[in-house]
Amino acid sequence: MLSVIILGVVVSYGLTQLFLTLLMRRSPLPPLSPPPFVPQVLVPFRNEEAYLESLLKALQKQSLRLKLVFGDDESTDGSREVLQKHLRGENEVCIRSISAECRQGYPGKHGALVCLEKEIETEIFFLADADMQFPPKWAESLYKALLGEKHLGGVCGPSLPRARTLWEAFQRVEWASTLYLIAASQRLGHVPTAIGNSMAVRKSAWEAVGGWRSLPPSLVEDYTFMRALEKAGWKFKWIFHPDVLGETRAEPTFSKWVQQRLRWRFAAQNLPPHAIGYLLLQSALPWMMGLMEKWLLVIAALIWGTAEALPLAQFRSIVGGKQILRYLPLLLLYRFFQGPWLLWLHFSRKPIQWRGRTYPK
Repeated sequence: MLSVIILGVVVSYGLTQLFLTLLMRRSPLPPLSPPPFVPQVLVPFRNEEAYLESLLKALQKQSLRLKLVFGDDESTDGSREVLQKHLRGENEVCIRSISAECRQGYPGKHGALVCLEKEIETEIFFLADADMQFPPKWAESLYKALLGEKHLGGVCGPSLPRARTLWEAFQRVEWASTLYLIAASQRLGHVPTAIGNSMAVRKSAWEAVGGWRSLPPSLVEDYTFMRALEKAGWKFKWIFHPDVLGETRAEPTFSKWVQQRLRWRFAAQNLPPHAIGYLLLQSALPWMMGLMEKWLLVIAALIWGTAEALPLAQFRSIVGGKQILRYLPLLLLYRFFQGPWLLWLHFSRKPIQWRGRTYPK
């Protein structure tokens, strides 16, 4: 009897995953003319020597002409030298220094943006992280999506960690499993969070919230900015399309991955009850199946594996991402540890170490 009940729960989860799969759609990009100005891209960086050259090449290959504004947040490596080496002769690139006095009172990237925002001049501007790589139509596509709806104050694009090792591959599929939930949630009318490594913002919307300087200090400045836009009457949207899918670096060690998730949890503190229920079911399901009789366990496992694969396959289809489904076994293994991990993450009071700085809870 218990096995039959658990099988019913597994089937219910499978139907939920099918529903999420059917919700996801590729974002439309309206046919718009190029902007009559050169949009800016703000790139704060701190000790990103290994990634800045790749980012710079990606931005210089964009189909839109761009003005690049780099902000050096007290780097101690050769980041600035890398930029200077590859910026010779570029008259639409500038490097600004971000001092401790300028960023005082604002943590992490929030402080860097407070210092950089005085450089904003164009009606549409972009934000990018120094470790990102973008397809050639990234800026053009985000621009079209933003201008296509007059009430949109900002848009962002999805990104996935590059997978060169098994540890990085796990992070890639884990990110994809989170992004498909965001895509489905957006279709239901709720945007749960934002990401600032790939974003386009309307200057008038940025002015309406008073810029980053007017926001409360936050380690998740992208989420805080999105909520401020919504409070000011603007809308925010993710753009799920192959032309905007970026790639970022995966965290190299488990310790750094934990620190990243400790920071991100601030953007996930106000999940609605149905989302919490979904995560609880998702975390409990693999353990519940362990209580089943063997003859039903095989059926349940097949349903469970298919249920986890369906939305990943749909997400891969709408964003054009590669190297996702092949790492499904890593995601299934992670589900066994997801529950205890999320509980620890919620209750942990561990200080956050980020980009060489330490922040209290």
